[in-house]
Amino acid sequence: MSLSDLLSERSIHIRMSSACTAQRSDCGRFLAIVSDKFPELRLTKWTQVFELANSRLNEGAPLVELRDCVLTSGDDRQAAAYLAQIERLCRVGLVEFPLVDDEEEVAVIAPQQESYIPSLAPRMPDTAFVLHRFACLRRDGEAWLAESPLSGARFRFVDLDALDRPLVRRALAAAGFLQAGRPEEDVQGHTLAHWEFHDLIYHTHSRRGWHHDPSGPQCPLIGLVEPEPVRRPEWPGAIVSLPRAADAGGEACSAILERRRSERDFDDNNPISIIELGGLLDRAARSRSSLAGSVQDSSGKTAPFEGAQRPYPSSGAIHELEIYPVVHLCDGLDSGLYHYDSWRHALVRIPADDADVARLLRYAKIAISAPGNPQIVLAIAARFPRVFWKYKSIGYGNILRNTGALYQSLYLAATEIGLAACAVGSADAMLFARITGLDPFIEGSVGDFVIGSRRGIG
Repeated sequence: MSLSDLLSERSIHIRMSSACTAQRSDCGRFLAIVSDKFPELRLTKWTQVFELANSRLNEGAPLVELRDCVLTSGDDRQAAAYLAQIERLCRVGLVEFPLVDDEEEVAVIAPQQESYIPSLAPRMPDTAFVLHRFACLRRDGEAWLAESPLSGARFRFVDLDALDRPLVRRALAAAGFLQAGRPEEDVQGHTLAHWEFHDLIYHTHSRRGWHHDPSGPQCPLIGLVEPEPVRRPEWPGAIVSLPRAADAGGEACSAILERRRSERDFDDNNPISIIELGGLLDRAARSRSSLAGSVQDSSGKTAPFEGAQRPYPSSGAIHELEIYPVVHLCDGLDSGLYHYDSWRHALVRIPADDADVARLLRYAKIAISAPGNPQIVLAIAARFPRVFWKYKSIGYGNILRNTGALYQSLYLAATEIGLAACAVGSADAMLFARITGLDPFIEGSVGDFVIGSRRGIG
């Protein structure tokens, strides 16, 4: 579908996206786009014949009407030049496409991919067509949004009754929101057969190119909410100081990488010691120092924001991850649940029912297919507001990347010390929330890592 195809379609209008205006540049010499979200964007040399078309583009009108506005006082060359600039706006996602039925705007198509141009299916889809298994409908303020990672656009409705309009259904069908047959039939022999709904939604929205939503360090809450401090408030309870790691043995990093393995069998007759646990956490996760700094949002507002230095990397030096050792067997340390205070290099005992602790250990055993309960499970939680205050679209992806970086640091430290270690692929996040009393949307489980004394390679 090309932009010129819309010249024959009066039910699909085109207008500037929210907070964007087409007008004469401040210097008076260019056609420009003005927004409070980015500096003035200059398109082409200004001519007065663009004035009426600009007014209609800001309000929304059929493409043919915009062309005719230029032709009213200009020529074909000027009309072609104006349409070329609209095509340029389409490429960068600065326009949207209202669907107008009987002079009523019933929906708005917001492009999410570069150069997306909407179209209509040749005819009204019949009852054999159903919502595609990757499509979803959700609220956004006072509006409804229809989204699909397989479509280059997002549909916005004020009234869900619009979904029954033939015009809307034709547009949805053309955009890939509808499919013929039963939803489960589309996975047979299809390249999307191995994708689940949540995986594909998460993947496409955490990578650029799939959508036009703000992405990266946008700092959307500056001036509204104070950022979380880099240092987590201390847990109350008995403190167990941990020993620091012994001096490194001088083994080359390449040799440690070569020896790294996932090991699931532990020597319970000679369990891990508190000295080894302290050395592991010192090597892999201790907070070395804080980093004072500031951040800025898209409007230029700034705010102080403190980062940290730890052995593993973290996006933006945020270091939102917290470690909660769940101890089954450890020489010199009672069994139970602890929080690792990475600033004091100490453990704080958290009251927990023995049966709940046993369940956490049992779930980890099942998840890694271990022959017995792990000696220690390092439950890893994320302080979500630390990340989401700064990042849009990629925040949760950053948390998972940071967790992976911590996993590797733990693996390498365990290998050097001579411990068995294994990352855990799944765990009961709600059980962790119940045991700790933490709000899972404020600080919640995102990973687990098993450590113990080595007996053999699994």
